[in-house]
Amino acid sequence: MSQAGETFFTVVGCMDGRVQEPVTAFGREKFGAKFADTITEAGIVGLIARGPDQNFVENLEFKLLVSIEKHHSKGILVDGHQECAGNPVDDERHKEDVRKSVEFIRELIEDKVPVTGVFVVRDGDSWKAEEI
Repeated sequence: MSQAGETFFTVVGCMDGRVQEPVTAFGREKFGAKFADTITEAGIVGLIARGPDQNFVENLEFKLLVSIEKHHSKGILVDGHQECAGNPVDDERHKEDVRKSVEFIRELIEDKVPVTGVFVVRDGDSWKAEEI
C-alpha cells in the first residue's frame, strides 16, 4: 500500500518505451500525481477494442483495482501511439481503439476514477501525448 502523501495515477498502455516518458509527464500534469502505476501490453488498446478474453479482463480488472483501492489512483490514462508494432493500424483506427478502450475500462471499474484517452505522436525526434 502507498504511504501518506504519495500520489498515483494509472496508465493502461503500450509497452513501447518511446511513449512511456511523454505519457507519464502528461499524467503527472493531468492528475497532479507523482507516481504512475503502469499496465502494459504490446498493442493493448487493439486487444481491448477487439474484445479481450475473460482471463485478460480479470487480470486487467485486478491490476486496476489494486491501483485504485490500494494506491488511491487519481485517474487512469489509456494510451495508443503512432508506429505501434503491436497494433499496426492507421492513426484514426488507433484513436478509435483508444476511445473504445476508455469506455471498456470505465465500465470495468464502474467509474470509480476518471479515465482519459491519449494518443502519442512523433514530434521530430521526440514524442508528445495528446488527449483525445
